[in-house]
Amino acid sequence: MQIQRDVMVETRDGSLIAVNVFRPDGDAPVPVIASMSPYGKDVHWPERYPLYEVADQGDHAVWETPSPEWWTARGYAVVRADTRGSGKSPGRLDLDSPKEIEDFYDVIEWCGTRPWSTGKVASSGISWYAVMGWRVAALQPPHLAAVVAWEGLTDWYRESGRQGGIYANGGQEGWWQTQIEPQRSSEDFSDLPAELRSRELLDDWYRERTVDLSQVTVPVLSAGNWGSIHLHLRGNIEGWLGAASEHKWLVVHVGSHIDPYYSDWGKELQSRFLDRFLKGDETAMDGVPPVRLAIRRGHETEWRDEQEWPLARAQWRRLYLHKETLDWEAPTEETLPYPATFDFVATERLELTGPVALRLWVSHVADDLDAFVRLEQYDVNGERIPAIGPHGKLTPVPMAIGWLRASHRKLDPERSLPYRPWHTHDELQPLEPGVPTLLEVEFWPTSLTLEPGQRLQLQLLTNDDDLHPRLAHNDPADRKSAEGATVHSGGEHASHLLVPVIPS
Repeated sequence: MQIQRDVMVETRDGSLIAVNVFRPDGDAPVPVIASMSPYGKDVHWPERYPLYEVADQGDHAVWETPSPEWWTARGYAVVRADTRGSGKSPGRLDLDSPKEIEDFYDVIEWCGTRPWSTGKVASSGISWYAVMGWRVAALQPPHLAAVVAWEGLTDWYRESGRQGGIYANGGQEGWWQTQIEPQRSSEDFSDLPAELRSRELLDDWYRERTVDLSQVTVPVLSAGNWGSIHLHLRGNIEGWLGAASEHKWLVVHVGSHIDPYYSDWGKELQSRFLDRFLKGDETAMDGVPPVRLAIRRGHETEWRDEQEWPLARAQWRRLYLHKETLDWEAPTEETLPYPATFDFVATERLELTGPVALRLWVSHVADDLDAFVRLEQYDVNGERIPAIGPHGKLTPVPMAIGWLRASHRKLDPERSLPYRPWHTHDELQPLEPGVPTLLEVEFWPTSLTLEPGQRLQLQLLTNDDDLHPRLAHNDPADRKSAEGATVHSGGEHASHLLVPVIPS
Protein backbone atom coordinates (compact mmCIF):
# COMPACT_ATOMS: atom_id res chain seq x y z
CA MET A 1 0.00 0.00 0.00
CA GLN A 2 0.98 3.65 -0.40
CA ILE A 3 1.41 5.77 2.73
CA GLN A 4 1.42 9.56 3.11
CA ARG A 5 2.03 10.91 6.60
CA ASP A 6 1.38 14.33 8.11
CA VAL A 7 -0.59 15.71 5.20
CA MET A 8 -2.05 19.02 6.38
CA VAL A 9 -5.72 19.59 5.57
CA GLU A 10 -6.92 23.20 5.74
CA THR A 11 -10.28 23.70 7.45
CA ARG A 12 -12.88 26.37 6.79
CA ASP A 13 -11.31 28.79 9.30
CA GLY A 14 -7.77 28.26 8.00
CA SER A 15 -6.61 25.91 10.75
CA LEU A 16 -4.69 22.77 9.80
CA ILE A 17 -5.55 19.15 10.59
CA ALA A 18 -2.78 16.55 10.25
CA VAL A 19 -3.78 13.31 8.53
CA ASN A 20 -2.19 10.03 7.47
CA VAL A 21 -3.35 8.41 4.24
CA PHE A 22 -3.09 4.69 3.49
CA ARG A 23 -4.30 3.55 0.08
CA PRO A 24 -3.88 0.64 -2.30
CA ASP A 25 -1.07 0.58 -4.81
CA GLY A 26 -1.90 2.12 -8.17
CA ASP A 27 -3.75 5.24 -9.24
CA ALA A 28 -7.31 3.93 -9.46
CA PRO A 29 -9.74 5.95 -7.30
CA VAL A 30 -11.03 4.09 -4.26
CA PRO A 31 -13.62 4.76 -1.53
CA VAL A 32 -12.31 6.12 1.77
CA ILE A 33 -12.73 5.15 5.45
CA ALA A 34 -11.98 8.18 7.61
CA SER A 35 -11.54 8.73 11.34
CA MET A 36 -10.47 11.57 13.62
CA SER A 37 -9.58 11.57 17.33
CA PRO A 38 -7.43 13.13 20.04
CA TYR A 39 -5.67 9.79 20.64
CA GLY A 40 -2.75 10.24 18.25
CA LYS A 41 -2.85 9.00 14.66
CA ASP A 42 0.80 7.89 14.95
CA VAL A 43 0.65 6.07 18.31
CA HIS A 44 1.29 2.40 17.58
CA TRP A 45 -1.27 0.22 19.36
CA PRO A 46 1.01 -2.38 21.03
CA GLU A 47 3.08 0.32 22.73
CA ARG A 48 0.00 2.07 24.10
CA TYR A 49 -2.57 -0.61 24.86
CA PRO A 50 -0.80 -3.97 25.26
CA LEU A 51 -3.77 -5.23 27.29
CA TYR A 52 -5.75 -5.76 24.10
CA GLU A 53 -4.17 -8.13 21.61
CA VAL A 54 -6.04 -8.55 18.35
CA ALA A 55 -5.09 -10.06 15.03
CA ASP A 56 -4.97 -6.69 13.28
CA GLN A 57 -2.08 -5.26 15.34
CA GLY A 58 0.23 -4.80 12.36
CA ASP A 59 2.90 -2.17 11.81
CA HIS A 60 0.26 0.53 11.32
CA ALA A 61 -2.25 -0.46 13.99
CA VAL A 62 -3.74 2.42 15.97
CA TRP A 63 -6.16 2.02 18.88
CA GLU A 64 -9.82 1.55 17.86
CA THR A 65 -9.32 2.39 14.17
CA PRO A 66 -9.70 0.30 10.99
CA SER A 67 -6.62 -1.73 10.03
CA PRO A 68 -4.95 -0.14 6.97
CA GLU A 69 -3.43 -3.45 5.90
CA TRP A 70 -6.78 -5.25 5.94
CA TRP A 71 -8.87 -2.54 4.30
CA THR A 72 -6.44 -1.40 1.59
CA ALA A 73 -6.16 -5.03 0.49
CA ARG A 74 -9.90 -4.87 -0.12
CA GLY A 75 -9.84 -1.70 -2.19
CA TYR A 76 -10.33 1.05 0.38
CA ALA A 77 -8.22 4.01 1.46
CA VAL A 78 -7.88 4.60 5.21
CA VAL A 79 -7.43 8.16 6.49
CA ARG A 80 -6.64 9.04 10.11
CA ALA A 81 -6.71 12.58 11.46
CA ASP A 82 -5.50 14.22 14.66
CA THR A 83 -8.15 16.36 16.35
CA ARG A 84 -7.32 20.06 16.50
CA GLY A 85 -5.04 20.65 19.49
CA SER A 86 -3.79 17.05 19.65
CA GLY A 87 -1.05 15.02 18.03
CA LYS A 88 0.32 17.01 15.11
CA SER A 89 -2.71 19.26 14.61
CA PRO A 90 -2.24 22.77 16.02
CA GLY A 91 -4.96 24.90 17.61
CA ARG A 92 -7.29 24.85 20.60
CA LEU A 93 -8.45 21.47 21.89
CA ASP A 94 -12.21 21.53 22.53
CA LEU A 95 -13.49 17.98 22.45
CA ASP A 96 -16.88 17.12 20.93
CA SER A 97 -17.52 20.81 20.34
CA PRO A 98 -19.22 22.11 17.19
CA LYS A 99 -15.81 23.28 15.94
CA GLU A 100 -14.30 19.80 16.25
CA ILE A 101 -17.20 18.27 14.32
CA GLU A 102 -16.84 20.93 11.62
CA ASP A 103 -13.17 19.97 11.34
CA PHE A 104 -14.13 16.34 10.75
CA TYR A 105 -16.68 17.49 8.16
CA ASP A 106 -13.88 19.34 6.37
CA VAL A 107 -11.58 16.30 6.53
CA ILE A 108 -14.33 14.13 5.04
CA GLU A 109 -14.88 16.62 2.23
CA TRP A 110 -11.12 16.74 1.59
CA CYS A 111 -11.11 12.93 1.37
CA GLY A 112 -14.03 12.96 -1.04
CA THR A 113 -12.39 15.38 -3.46
CA ARG A 114 -8.90 13.84 -3.86
CA PRO A 115 -7.96 12.37 -7.24
CA TRP A 116 -7.38 9.00 -5.53
CA SER A 117 -10.94 9.02 -4.11
CA THR A 118 -14.18 7.87 -5.70
CA GLY A 119 -15.98 10.56 -3.71
CA LYS A 120 -17.56 8.03 -1.32
CA VAL A 121 -16.39 8.38 2.30
CA ALA A 122 -17.39 6.48 5.45
CA SER A 123 -16.67 7.20 9.09
CA SER A 124 -15.67 4.11 11.07
CA GLY A 125 -14.12 3.17 14.39
CA ILE A 126 -14.79 2.27 18.00
CA SER A 127 -15.87 4.54 20.87
CA TRP A 128 -14.68 8.12 20.23
CA TYR A 129 -14.57 7.44 16.51
CA ALA A 130 -18.18 6.30 16.66
CA VAL A 131 -19.13 9.45 18.57
CA MET A 132 -17.55 11.52 15.81
CA GLY A 133 -19.40 9.48 13.20
CA TRP A 134 -22.81 10.13 14.75
CA ARG A 135 -22.02 13.82 15.21
CA VAL A 136 -20.68 14.50 11.73
CA ALA A 137 -23.52 12.55 10.11
CA ALA A 138 -25.96 15.07 11.56
CA LEU A 139 -24.09 17.83 9.65
CA GLN A 140 -24.61 15.90 6.39
CA PRO A 141 -21.29 16.43 4.58
CA PRO A 142 -21.98 15.76 0.88
CA HIS A 143 -19.30 13.09 0.49
CA LEU A 144 -20.23 11.11 3.62
CA ALA A 145 -21.86 7.93 2.31
CA ALA A 146 -22.11 5.75 5.45
CA VAL A 147 -21.26 5.50 9.16
CA VAL A 148 -19.99 2.50 11.12
CA ALA A 149 -20.72 3.51 14.74
CA TRP A 150 -19.16 0.78 16.90
CA GLU A 151 -19.79 1.20 20.63
CA GLY A 152 -20.26 4.96 20.56
CA LEU A 153 -22.68 7.39 22.18
CA THR A 154 -25.07 10.09 21.03
CA ASP A 155 -25.99 12.00 24.23
CA TRP A 156 -22.99 13.39 26.12
CA TYR A 157 -25.02 14.13 29.25
CA ARG A 158 -27.05 10.96 29.74
CA GLU A 159 -24.60 8.44 28.35
CA SER A 160 -21.22 9.77 29.40
CA GLY A 161 -20.75 12.77 31.64
CA ARG A 162 -23.74 12.80 34.01
CA GLN A 163 -25.40 9.40 34.07
CA GLY A 164 -28.68 9.79 35.91
CA GLY A 165 -27.50 13.29 36.81
CA ILE A 166 -24.50 11.93 38.74
CA TYR A 167 -21.00 12.97 37.65
CA ALA A 168 -19.22 9.96 36.11
CA ASN A 169 -15.83 11.02 37.40
CA GLY A 170 -14.18 7.59 37.24
CA GLY A 171 -14.62 7.30 33.51
CA GLN A 172 -14.15 10.93 32.58
CA GLU A 173 -11.09 11.77 34.64
CA GLY A 174 -9.31 8.47 34.06
CA TRP A 175 -9.90 8.77 30.32
CA TRP A 176 -8.70 12.39 30.24
CA GLN A 177 -5.50 11.68 32.15
CA THR A 178 -4.47 8.54 30.27
CA GLN A 179 -5.76 9.12 26.74
CA ILE A 180 -6.08 12.86 26.18
CA GLU A 181 -3.32 14.59 28.15
CA PRO A 182 -0.47 12.55 26.59
CA GLN A 183 -1.54 13.67 23.09
CA ARG A 184 -2.47 17.28 23.83
CA SER A 185 -0.40 19.57 21.57
CA SER A 186 -1.51 22.97 22.87
CA GLU A 187 -1.75 24.82 26.16
CA ASP A 188 -4.99 26.33 24.86
CA PHE A 189 -7.66 23.74 25.66
CA SER A 190 -11.05 23.17 27.23
CA ASP A 191 -10.78 20.93 30.31
CA LEU A 192 -13.63 18.51 29.64
CA PRO A 193 -13.80 16.89 33.11
CA ALA A 194 -13.85 20.33 34.73
CA GLU A 195 -16.76 21.36 32.51
CA LEU A 196 -18.70 18.21 33.42
CA ARG A 197 -17.97 18.65 37.12
CA SER A 198 -19.25 22.22 37.11
CA ARG A 199 -22.40 21.62 35.03
CA GLU A 200 -24.91 19.51 36.93
CA LEU A 201 -27.91 20.44 34.81
CA LEU A 202 -28.35 19.84 31.10
CA ASP A 203 -27.64 23.21 29.51
CA ASP A 204 -26.70 24.52 26.06
CA TRP A 205 -23.13 23.27 26.47
CA TYR A 206 -24.45 19.69 26.65
CA ARG A 207 -27.09 20.26 23.98
CA GLU A 208 -24.48 21.25 21.40
CA ARG A 209 -22.67 17.98 22.21
CA THR A 210 -25.76 15.85 21.65
CA VAL A 211 -26.53 14.36 18.25
CA ASP A 212 -29.59 15.64 16.43
CA LEU A 213 -30.59 12.20 15.23
CA SER A 214 -33.34 13.61 13.04
CA GLN A 215 -30.54 14.92 10.79
CA VAL A 216 -28.74 11.58 10.49
CA THR A 217 -29.86 10.36 7.08
CA VAL A 218 -26.87 8.38 5.77
CA PRO A 219 -26.82 4.58 6.08
CA VAL A 220 -25.76 3.52 9.58
CA LEU A 221 -24.37 0.31 11.04
CA SER A 222 -24.72 0.71 14.83
CA ALA A 223 -22.97 -1.93 16.95
CA GLY A 224 -23.51 -2.04 20.72
CA ASN A 225 -22.30 -4.35 23.47
CA TRP A 226 -24.46 -5.70 26.32
CA GLY A 227 -21.43 -5.40 28.62
CA SER A 228 -20.74 -1.74 27.84
CA ILE A 229 -23.03 -0.63 30.65
CA HIS A 230 -20.79 2.25 31.64
CA LEU A 231 -20.68 4.31 28.45
CA HIS A 232 -21.74 2.99 25.04
CA LEU A 233 -24.72 0.63 24.98
CA ARG A 234 -27.50 3.19 25.34
CA GLY A 235 -26.11 5.44 22.62
CA ASN A 236 -25.94 2.72 20.01
CA ILE A 237 -29.52 1.67 20.62
CA GLU A 238 -30.99 5.17 20.96
CA GLY A 239 -28.93 6.27 17.96
CA TRP A 240 -30.32 3.48 15.82
CA LEU A 241 -33.86 4.16 17.02
CA GLY A 242 -33.65 7.90 16.40
CA ALA A 243 -31.68 8.04 13.15
CA ALA A 244 -33.71 9.20 10.17
CA SER A 245 -31.71 6.91 7.86
CA GLU A 246 -33.62 4.82 5.35
CA HIS A 247 -30.96 2.12 5.66
CA LYS A 248 -29.86 1.29 9.20
CA TRP A 249 -28.83 -1.83 11.08
CA LEU A 250 -28.39 -2.57 14.78
CA VAL A 251 -26.21 -5.36 16.13
CA VAL A 252 -25.73 -5.93 19.86
CA HIS A 253 -22.92 -8.33 20.74
CA VAL A 254 -20.87 -9.52 23.71
CA GLY A 255 -17.13 -9.52 24.33
CA SER A 256 -14.53 -6.94 25.22
CA HIS A 257 -14.67 -3.32 24.09
CA ILE A 258 -12.24 -4.12 21.28
CA ASP A 259 -12.36 -7.71 20.04
CA PRO A 260 -15.72 -7.78 18.21
CA TYR A 261 -14.78 -4.91 15.85
CA TYR A 262 -11.73 -6.84 14.64
CA SER A 263 -13.32 -10.30 14.74
CA ASP A 264 -13.96 -12.21 11.54
CA TRP A 265 -17.73 -11.76 11.85
CA GLY A 266 -17.31 -8.07 12.69
CA LYS A 267 -15.09 -7.33 9.71
CA GLU A 268 -17.30 -9.36 7.39
CA LEU A 269 -20.36 -7.35 8.46
CA GLN A 270 -18.53 -4.02 8.10
CA SER A 271 -17.19 -5.07 4.70
CA ARG A 272 -20.64 -6.03 3.44
CA PHE A 273 -22.07 -2.74 4.71
CA LEU A 274 -19.34 -0.58 3.17
CA ASP A 275 -19.34 -2.54 -0.09
CA ARG A 276 -23.06 -1.81 -0.33
CA PHE A 277 -22.88 1.94 0.22
CA LEU A 278 -19.35 2.88 -0.88
CA LYS A 279 -18.82 0.44 -3.74
CA GLY A 280 -22.42 0.17 -4.92
CA ASP A 281 -22.83 -3.58 -4.46
CA GLU A 282 -26.61 -3.61 -4.24
CA THR A 283 -26.79 -7.18 -2.89
CA ALA A 284 -24.02 -6.94 -0.27
CA MET A 285 -26.42 -6.57 2.69
CA ASP A 286 -29.02 -9.01 1.43
CA GLY A 287 -30.05 -11.34 4.23
CA VAL A 288 -28.82 -9.09 7.04
CA PRO A 289 -31.79 -8.33 9.32
CA PRO A 290 -32.42 -4.82 10.71
CA VAL A 291 -31.57 -6.10 14.21
CA ARG A 292 -29.18 -8.87 15.21
CA LEU A 293 -28.85 -9.70 18.91
CA ALA A 294 -26.50 -11.92 20.89
CA ILE A 295 -29.00 -13.44 23.32
CA ARG A 296 -27.31 -14.28 26.61
CA ARG A 297 -27.97 -17.79 27.91
CA GLY A 298 -26.05 -17.95 31.18
CA HIS A 299 -22.35 -18.02 30.28
CA GLU A 300 -23.14 -18.63 26.60
CA THR A 301 -24.79 -16.62 23.82
CA GLU A 302 -26.72 -17.37 20.65
CA TRP A 303 -27.29 -15.00 17.75
CA ARG A 304 -30.86 -14.18 16.86
CA ASP A 305 -32.24 -12.09 14.01
CA GLU A 306 -35.00 -9.61 14.77
CA GLN A 307 -36.95 -6.97 12.87
CA GLU A 308 -37.30 -4.21 15.47
CA TRP A 309 -36.35 -2.85 18.88
CA PRO A 310 -37.83 -3.27 21.42
CA LEU A 311 -39.10 -6.66 20.33
CA ALA A 312 -42.75 -6.43 19.32
CA ARG A 313 -43.58 -9.73 21.01
CA ALA A 314 -42.18 -8.63 24.39
CA GLN A 315 -44.65 -9.03 27.24
CA TRP A 316 -44.14 -6.19 29.69
CA ARG A 317 -44.56 -7.59 33.19
CA ARG A 318 -44.12 -6.19 36.67
CA LEU A 319 -41.93 -7.74 39.33
CA TYR A 320 -43.00 -6.16 42.61
CA LEU A 321 -40.65 -5.45 45.50
CA HIS A 322 -41.38 -7.46 48.63
CA LYS A 323 -39.14 -7.87 51.64
CA GLU A 324 -36.02 -9.47 50.09
CA THR A 325 -37.96 -10.90 47.13
CA LEU A 326 -39.45 -10.00 43.75
CA ASP A 327 -42.86 -11.38 42.83
CA TRP A 328 -45.41 -11.05 40.04
CA GLU A 329 -48.02 -10.23 42.69
CA ALA A 330 -48.05 -6.91 44.54
CA PRO A 331 -47.61 -6.92 48.33
CA THR A 332 -49.72 -5.17 50.89
CA GLU A 333 -48.25 -1.80 51.72
CA GLU A 334 -44.95 -2.07 53.56
CA THR A 335 -41.68 -0.22 54.09
CA LEU A 336 -38.22 -1.61 53.41
CA PRO A 337 -34.71 -0.39 54.17
CA TYR A 338 -32.37 1.20 51.63
CA PRO A 339 -29.90 -0.24 50.57
CA ALA A 340 -31.52 -3.62 49.90
CA THR A 341 -31.53 -6.65 47.61
CA PHE A 342 -34.53 -8.49 46.15
CA ASP A 343 -34.42 -11.98 44.65
CA PHE A 344 -36.58 -13.74 42.07
CA VAL A 345 -36.13 -17.50 41.49
CA ALA A 346 -37.25 -18.78 38.09
CA THR A 347 -39.54 -21.81 37.93
CA GLU A 348 -39.23 -22.08 34.14
CA ARG A 349 -36.98 -20.62 31.45
CA LEU A 350 -37.44 -16.83 31.43
CA GLU A 351 -35.82 -14.61 28.80
CA LEU A 352 -35.61 -10.86 29.45
CA THR A 353 -34.39 -8.95 26.39
CA GLY A 354 -35.02 -5.24 26.03
CA PRO A 355 -35.25 -2.05 28.08
CA VAL A 356 -35.93 -2.32 31.82
CA ALA A 357 -37.37 0.34 34.13
CA LEU A 358 -37.70 0.58 37.91
CA ARG A 359 -40.57 2.47 39.55
CA LEU A 360 -39.18 3.07 43.02
CA TRP A 361 -41.03 4.83 45.82
CA VAL A 362 -38.60 6.25 48.40
CA SER A 363 -38.54 8.65 51.29
CA HIS A 364 -35.48 10.12 52.95
CA VAL A 365 -34.43 12.29 55.86
CA ALA A 366 -32.47 14.48 53.43
CA ASP A 367 -33.67 16.40 50.39
CA ASP A 368 -31.73 14.33 47.83
CA LEU A 369 -30.16 10.92 47.22
CA ASP A 370 -28.28 9.05 44.51
CA ALA A 371 -29.82 5.68 43.62
CA PHE A 372 -27.56 3.02 42.09
CA VAL A 373 -29.51 0.02 40.79
CA ARG A 374 -28.34 -3.24 39.27
CA LEU A 375 -29.52 -6.60 38.03
CA GLU A 376 -27.37 -9.63 38.78
CA GLN A 377 -27.87 -13.27 37.80
CA TYR A 378 -26.95 -16.37 39.84
CA ASP A 379 -26.92 -20.04 38.89
CA VAL A 380 -28.64 -22.85 40.77
CA ASN A 381 -25.60 -23.16 43.07
CA GLY A 382 -25.67 -19.50 44.00
CA GLU A 383 -22.66 -18.62 41.85
CA ARG A 384 -22.81 -15.27 40.09
CA ILE A 385 -23.12 -15.29 36.30
CA PRO A 386 -21.35 -12.08 35.38
CA ALA A 387 -21.58 -10.17 32.13
CA ILE A 388 -18.40 -9.59 30.13
CA GLY A 389 -17.14 -6.04 30.71
CA PRO A 390 -14.97 -3.69 28.62
CA HIS A 391 -11.74 -5.58 29.34
CA GLY A 392 -13.37 -8.90 28.62
CA LYS A 393 -13.55 -11.47 31.38
CA LEU A 394 -11.01 -9.43 33.38
CA THR A 395 -13.77 -6.93 34.20
CA PRO A 396 -17.02 -8.76 34.99
CA VAL A 397 -19.99 -6.41 35.26
CA PRO A 398 -23.69 -6.66 36.24
CA MET A 399 -26.30 -7.84 33.76
CA ALA A 400 -27.88 -4.38 33.77
CA ILE A 401 -27.34 -1.09 35.54
CA GLY A 402 -29.00 2.27 36.14
CA TRP A 403 -28.57 5.47 38.12
CA LEU A 404 -30.73 8.40 39.20
CA ARG A 405 -30.29 11.42 41.43
CA ALA A 406 -33.66 11.95 43.10
CA SER A 407 -33.69 15.69 42.44
CA HIS A 408 -33.35 14.87 38.71
CA ARG A 409 -36.55 12.78 38.60
CA LYS A 410 -38.50 15.19 36.36
CA LEU A 411 -39.66 13.43 33.20
CA ASP A 412 -40.18 14.59 29.64
CA PRO A 413 -43.74 13.34 29.00
CA GLU A 414 -43.31 13.38 25.22
CA ARG A 415 -40.16 11.25 25.19
CA SER A 416 -40.80 8.97 28.16
CA LEU A 417 -42.07 5.45 27.62
CA PRO A 418 -43.21 3.03 30.33
CA TYR A 419 -40.08 0.95 29.77
CA ARG A 420 -37.70 3.86 29.09
CA PRO A 421 -38.21 6.98 31.24
CA TRP A 422 -36.63 10.12 29.81
CA HIS A 423 -35.43 12.64 32.40
CA THR A 424 -35.05 16.28 31.41
CA HIS A 425 -32.19 17.06 33.83
CA ASP A 426 -33.02 20.75 33.42
CA GLU A 427 -34.07 21.62 36.98
CA LEU A 428 -33.61 20.34 40.53
CA GLN A 429 -36.64 19.04 42.40
CA PRO A 430 -35.56 18.38 46.01
CA LEU A 431 -37.24 15.66 48.03
CA GLU A 432 -39.57 16.66 50.81
CA PRO A 433 -38.00 14.85 53.79
CA GLY A 434 -40.08 11.90 54.96
CA VAL A 435 -42.57 12.04 52.07
CA PRO A 436 -42.77 9.01 49.72
CA THR A 437 -41.69 10.11 46.24
CA LEU A 438 -41.66 8.20 42.96
CA LEU A 439 -38.35 7.75 41.13
CA GLU A 440 -38.59 6.27 37.64
CA VAL A 441 -35.14 4.82 37.05
CA GLU A 442 -33.92 3.90 33.59
CA PHE A 443 -31.91 0.69 33.33
CA TRP A 444 -29.77 0.45 30.25
CA PRO A 445 -31.08 -2.39 28.04
CA THR A 446 -30.17 -6.00 28.69
CA SER A 447 -30.52 -9.57 27.53
CA LEU A 448 -30.44 -12.43 30.02
CA THR A 449 -32.02 -15.85 30.32
CA LEU A 450 -32.97 -17.47 33.62
CA GLU A 451 -33.15 -21.26 33.68
CA PRO A 452 -35.31 -23.02 36.29
CA GLY A 453 -33.76 -22.55 39.72
CA GLN A 454 -31.61 -19.59 38.66
CA ARG A 455 -31.97 -16.30 40.46
CA LEU A 456 -32.39 -12.71 39.33
CA GLN A 457 -31.35 -10.15 41.93
CA LEU A 458 -32.30 -6.49 42.03
CA GLN A 459 -29.81 -4.46 44.03
CA LEU A 460 -30.55 -0.99 45.43
CA LEU A 461 -27.14 0.44 46.35
CA THR A 462 -25.69 3.64 47.73
CA ASN A 463 -22.55 3.64 45.54
CA ASP A 464 -20.69 1.74 42.83
CA ASP A 465 -17.26 1.76 44.44
CA ASP A 466 -16.95 -2.03 44.01
CA LEU A 467 -16.89 -1.77 40.21
CA HIS A 468 -13.82 -1.08 38.07
CA PRO A 469 -12.51 2.44 38.87
CA ARG A 470 -13.39 3.59 35.35
CA LEU A 471 -17.07 2.80 36.04
CA ALA A 472 -17.31 4.67 39.34
CA HIS A 473 -19.33 7.75 40.33
CA ASN A 474 -17.52 8.66 43.53
CA ASP A 475 -16.52 12.30 43.44
CA PRO A 476 -17.12 13.29 47.09
CA ALA A 477 -18.06 16.81 46.06
CA ASP A 478 -20.84 15.54 43.83
CA ARG A 479 -22.45 12.64 45.69
CA LYS A 480 -25.82 12.63 47.50
CA SER A 481 -26.03 9.89 50.15
CA ALA A 482 -28.91 7.42 50.17
CA GLU A 483 -27.88 5.83 53.46
CA GLY A 484 -30.90 5.40 55.71
CA ALA A 485 -33.53 6.03 53.05
CA THR A 486 -36.79 4.04 53.05
CA VAL A 487 -38.33 2.08 50.19
CA HIS A 488 -42.13 1.96 50.01
CA SER A 489 -43.96 -0.89 48.32
CA GLY A 490 -47.53 -2.07 47.84
CA GLY A 491 -50.81 -0.17 47.81
CA GLU A 492 -50.42 3.35 46.45
CA HIS A 493 -46.64 2.93 46.44
CA ALA A 494 -46.27 -0.26 44.42
CA SER A 495 -42.54 -0.21 43.68
CA HIS A 496 -41.80 -2.60 40.84
CA LEU A 497 -39.42 -3.61 38.08
CA LEU A 498 -40.88 -3.52 34.56
CA VAL A 499 -39.26 -6.29 32.52
CA PRO A 500 -39.56 -7.46 28.87
CA VAL A 501 -40.48 -11.15 28.94
CA ILE A 502 -39.83 -12.78 25.56
CA PRO A 503 -42.13 -15.75 24.90
CA SER A 504 -40.28 -18.98 24.13
